[in-house]
Amino acid sequence: MRLDALAFGLVVVGIVASSCAPAAPSASVPGAPEAPRAPKILTLGTAAELGSFGDFAGGGGSGGGCRECRAFAHDRLAVTSPDGVVEGRLAAELPSLEGGTWRVNPDGSMDVMWKIRPNVKWHDGTPFTSQDMLFTFTLYKDPELPTLYAGQLQMMASATAPDPLTFIVHWSQTFVRAHRQPELEPMPRHILEETYLQGDKAALISSPKLTTEFIGLGPYRLVRWEPGSFMEYERFDQYYLGRPPLDRVILQLVRDPNTLVANILAGALDAGSHNTIDLAAGLEIRQRWEGTGNRVDLEPTLMTMMVQTQQRPEYMRLKNAFSNRTVRQAMYHAIDKVTLNEVMTAGLAPLADSWLPQDHALRREVEGSIPQYPFDPGRAQQLLAQAGWTRGSDGVLVHSPSGERFDVEVWSKGRYSEKPITVIADGWKAVGAQPTLHVIPAARDSDREYEVTYPGAIFTNPPSEQFYDDYRLHSAHIAAGENRWTGRNQPGYVNSRFDAIIDRLQATIDPREQIGLHRQLLQEAMSDVAVMPLYWEQRPHLVLQGVTRGRSENVMLWNKS
Repeated sequence: MRLDALAFGLVVVGIVASSCAPAAPSASVPGAPEAPRAPKILTLGTAAELGSFGDFAGGGGSGGGCRECRAFAHDRLAVTSPDGVVEGRLAAELPSLEGGTWRVNPDGSMDVMWKIRPNVKWHDGTPFTSQDMLFTFTLYKDPELPTLYAGQLQMMASATAPDPLTFIVHWSQTFVRAHRQPELEPMPRHILEETYLQGDKAALISSPKLTTEFIGLGPYRLVRWEPGSFMEYERFDQYYLGRPPLDRVILQLVRDPNTLVANILAGALDAGSHNTIDLAAGLEIRQRWEGTGNRVDLEPTLMTMMVQTQQRPEYMRLKNAFSNRTVRQAMYHAIDKVTLNEVMTAGLAPLADSWLPQDHALRREVEGSIPQYPFDPGRAQQLLAQAGWTRGSDGVLVHSPSGERFDVEVWSKGRYSEKPITVIADGWKAVGAQPTLHVIPAARDSDREYEVTYPGAIFTNPPSEQFYDDYRLHSAHIAAGENRWTGRNQPGYVNSRFDAIIDRLQATIDPREQIGLHRQLLQEAMSDVAVMPLYWEQRPHLVLQGVTRGRSENVMLWNKS
């Protein structure tokens, strides 16, 4: 997105003119009572809408792409900061081997004890207890309520609540990241249990108690939700971590980035959520705002911009292309990552060769195990020939002996537009492929089935930790109709060697052993080109003067002077 210079200028002139207008004379009188403080109302723009507060419903696992929507109103046992540090939230402390609250049993199973903070309350004043977590466990384990966290939930064999502030999960096998516990986001037993016990799971999933009437545990209480328009929250004075700084928060849904920027410049919004504004526009605004007090924060993320190729035979349009490891290697060599990075981030983003960024704590230990695929059209052409793909008389690759032409669809989500897939397509055209570009329309942005059944390749941005903390590429967790397309393995990748390594990694506690398994995992996945990492996403946040900004799920850091 590039801003329209005239429209931008008019908005800026309007703001400057209003700021230079003469101030009204003060009406204060010595000794008169102080005027009441104006309420602090923070208005944020976001491009994505929350699906549901119920992750087990199958559609809300990622918060519908709006983490702030969820985090303002709700909380978890533990959260992970942007630098990877896990901290207790509803839990008074994290489970630990040293403290005796995390016990690994001789048979390989384990018990994880969570001690809940006292005096935590739901937004209707009802105390939050371990019985809520026990009810949550029941919901998430129900096979009729699929969840994105199926892999972890399968390992949770049972749960108990011996007292109101103690919740214990018995795991059937060792899982080194059980202390993060994103899989059991607390659900209010006193509100949902009756509907659940009636047995109508569809009624539970569609209940307004999980959307417009949600009662949560976060710093702000949801008071109004107009789907497709906005969510409004007010301060919850009984929040267990202290009084939230804002009186009210409004999350305004603004899908068009130009409209979002114009609203921020006009003062109608205090800040803009990163997922609607591309980096080039953010840098332009930063330059124009210099010296005004307004700012553009550039925040590195752990989102890996990459190409994933369809691996399910039933959805592949090309039968002899991406199913072949040599072809995947060739097409990775044919992507000009440097040019793509220039186009998308002005060259500011670090290039990616895997799911581990350059500053990751493991990087130095494992980077020698990561196969490299520099931009090399000549090498790509050689590999394609080895796989039976040679150019026909019209220059398009044809497979021998099938006669199949390399006609491939390259998809992108709407917020990325055609720019990245155009660069990818140019590289693939240069080696003889015939790409067709397709941008997923905004109306289908949350349609998981549509998104994962693409016929060729897709430009996407999964979180990097899903590749070693979760089951992003594990064959037991392929997104499919039977799990309502919630499986983490969206491309349908199948590799028994990869599965075995990730299973061992998830059950290995010793850090030195973990390093060796990380090396094996990277070597296996990247030799096989399970995915094609390109660069690390950099997100611009537009913030008006006087506003301080939270990061990730720490919405208590948001404030306004």
